[in-house]
Amino acid sequence: MISFFKNRMKVSHILAGLFLAGVLISAYMLYSIPGSLQLTNGFASLAAPYIVIALTFAFGLAALIFMLEYKKELIVIRDRVVKTQEEDANTENAGASSYSINTIQQAVKGSKNATDVLHKGLQALGKTLQVGQGAIYKVTSQQDQITATFIDGYAFTLEEGKTVEFDSGDGLIGQAVASGKALYIDEVPEGYINIVSGLGNASSRYLLIVPIKKENNVLGVFELASFTAFDQAKQKFAEAAAQIMADKLDSKN
Repeated sequence: MISFFKNRMKVSHILAGLFLAGVLISAYMLYSIPGSLQLTNGFASLAAPYIVIALTFAFGLAALIFMLEYKKELIVIRDRVVKTQEEDANTENAGASSYSINTIQQAVKGSKNATDVLHKGLQALGKTLQVGQGAIYKVTSQQDQITATFIDGYAFTLEEGKTVEFDSGDGLIGQAVASGKALYIDEVPEGYINIVSGLGNASSRYLLIVPIKKENNVLGVFELASFTAFDQAKQKFAEAAAQIMADKLDSKN
């Protein structure tokens, strides 16, 4: 497509150049015609300038038509590009607008403590995104050791008396704590986490792990497991929810 328009532009430039050259040559030849010509050779003497003028007019008309057609094609392509960009933006905005961050803000509003913030935030997040299961961890630092401890689950509970902890850098949760970056996995290892539903036990395929951090300080981590993919809108919503929880946790400290 690009080479096509480059060739069209090249031809247009050539025609325009010929037109300009024809104008100059015609002007020179008309200026050089003698003041008085004999009837016998007058036509022969004037034929050449007229031919050049005719060719000049033809080249000019061709260049003009070529440029107008080229301009129309550029306008059509520009309109197509703008329309495509608008459609992409509308699609992205429509996906993002289907999840209201106000849901998370209202859920954590009035939380009594940090554990309450994590619990309410996870429940609202899991319900909004309709995930199969979820878990949330609180990050604590003691001396040089940073640990993420399981606080609450969504559609998931631990056996009584059992605890789950991850040191910084240990496993997927520990990696999120260490890097402070979200992790998205679309091929969850078999048996990593089971979703209990009306269909029975089945392994989830998609996993989203998002750190809850204030600036560079990771305060917690949540992981969401689902049978369906976490598209860009869901990932952005989850990260925005993490920021809401981080702000609330920071105010509780």
